[in-house]
Amino acid sequence: MQTASPSPEHVLKAAQPSGHGAGVERDLAICARGLSKHYRNPWTLKVSAGLENLDLDVRRGEVMGYLGPNGAGKTTTLKLLTGLLKPTRGRAWLNGVPIEDTQSRRGIGFLPEQPYFYDYLNGLEYLELAASLSGISGREARQRAARWLGRVGLSDRPQLVLRKYSKGMLQRLGFGAALIHDPELLILDEPMSGLDPFGRRDIRELIVEQQARGATVLFSSHILPDVEMLCDRVAIVMRGRLQRVATVTELVNDGPQRVQIRCPGAPLLEIPVPWRGVIERREHGGESEFILGDATALGEVLQWLLRSGVQVTAVTPQRASLEELFMAAARTDSQQGHLERRSA
Repeated sequence: MQTASPSPEHVLKAAQPSGHGAGVERDLAICARGLSKHYRNPWTLKVSAGLENLDLDVRRGEVMGYLGPNGAGKTTTLKLLTGLLKPTRGRAWLNGVPIEDTQSRRGIGFLPEQPYFYDYLNGLEYLELAASLSGISGREARQRAARWLGRVGLSDRPQLVLRKYSKGMLQRLGFGAALIHDPELLILDEPMSGLDPFGRRDIRELIVEQQARGATVLFSSHILPDVEMLCDRVAIVMRGRLQRVATVTELVNDGPQRVQIRCPGAPLLEIPVPWRGVIERREHGGESEFILGDATALGEVLQWLLRSGVQVTAVTPQRASLEELFMAAARTDSQQGHLERRSA
């Protein structure tokens, strides 16, 4: 959680009906306080929480990744922010405007997880339609449609109807539609879904370009290397609850700091009992690797290897990847959920 953020009570009280986001910090593109969404099963009448008491700040001009396993509440959050769902309780503001006010959506570009396309239109026609729905019309809409069709890599077949597009082509087109009106805020649900490596690279470059012109980007993704490359900060949500907001560097630095020790050949060494479970041994390509899970023991391990007559050719610190940290957090949350269900 963000300890520097004002309390939910303070922000909610400050942002009462006296205006669009009065009391919401000016440098926040997205501000959510206590945002919750509950669903009631129409048959059993059982209530389940899709999102619970979300407090989230996204600063203007930053790229934030929104991470979580399937069913964690990511899509629910983005639909609440864009007005596709109404919250059960709590409030949120986009660029200082409450989300219940339709004006909050004028400055956003949105790419849903499963966008809908009119399959009888071609790419140019679809982007021109998107531009006109965003308040751009006439010659400028046609010019922007042609330009963005090229920017997302679809200009070679401008008259191809959308029913003949591949999933990756449709994803590119949806991204172009989200950008065609130069939005201040981009909200993207799995923007890399269905894209090949070239498509992912192109979308990454466009996100970087949007940030460079001053836009804010909030996107969910399961492709963690893209998140690690793009994001200023990440928010991790599990089972409908926000677990942590931090920079990628903070997350990685807080994880286990491992060390790789490389040695030529395959020395016949038995790992001492106290270090079993701390040192992992791998052999490949005529080399041996000793992976040390606790960097504080590096000096002792090196002394042991050298006393044993082993030649050490490299000692390389290794940080945990964002993917490893995310998977560890997911396992911990799953175990906690299991214990809670057993005790209930």
